[in-house]
Formats: sequence, C-alpha cells, structure tokens
Amino acid sequence: MKPPRITDIRATTVTVPLEAPLRHSNGAHWGRFVRTIVEVETDVGIIGLGEMGGGGESA
Repeated sequence: MKPPRITDIRATTVTVPLEAPLRHSNGAHWGRFVRTIVEVETDVGIIGLGEMGGGGESA
C-alpha cells in the first residue's frame, strides 16, 4: 500500500478582535489576535489542520 500524497495546501489568515489584552508567555496582544489556519489534503481524503502565528505574506 502506497502512503498518501499531499494534493492541496490552503492557508487562511484569521483575525479575532480582542476586548481586553490577551496575555501569554511572550507578552500581550492588544486589539486583535492574528493566526493562520493551514489545511493539508491528501489523495485519499485525509485532511490535516494546523495553526501558526501571524498572517499575510509571512505565512
């Protein structure tokens, strides 16, 4: 049996507005929280989801 092959990769940037600062180990986010959701699809129908900080061209 062959291993699945990646057929598509999609990246979607999302921005979540914040009413209060979101504090974390590296400091705090003010105003909005930006992340990129990554979807990886295979030829056998398996879809994987991941998340990374930031968005736009850097993602």
